[in-house]
Amino acid sequence: MTTWGDLKEVGDLFAQKEEKVYGWMRYLVGLAAGALTILVSLERGTRTGISEFAHRSALLSLSLGILLGSLRAYAEVWFARGYLANLIEQKNRLLSGAERRIEPNVVKKPPLSATCEYLCYLCLFLALLFLVLMAWPEAPMVAIPN
Repeated sequence: MTTWGDLKEVGDLFAQKEEKVYGWMRYLVGLAAGALTILVSLERGTRTGISEFAHRSALLSLSLGILLGSLRAYAEVWFARGYLANLIEQKNRLLSGAERRIEPNVVKKPPLSATCEYLCYLCLFLALLFLVLMAWPEAPMVAIPN
């Protein structure tokens, strides 16, 4: 038989894991927002060809990464609300005597949560590649002696 202490311990461990995921996603979104701010503030109009394409693609990728990361971080808030609501409901049933068994508190995350997380990582990775590509043509060429 599962006791309240066992379920509380498992719930606490799960909450700690989810808090770390939420913190990591907040950190990534903050970094992407900072990179986007710097990229926009250093705007100059002399780009052409590949550099211009890479610049616009980096802006787009960073913006999408921020949006998707924010949606994923909100999923953690949504999950915490559902977890708390289920816990209150279960406690009320136990106190009223309507239920004698303690069931695990199961809350499903929004269906697009994992998709948003993976797409966020993809967008931020693409933004990094585009930033490297943007700087590549402007890098000075070094002559290799024979």
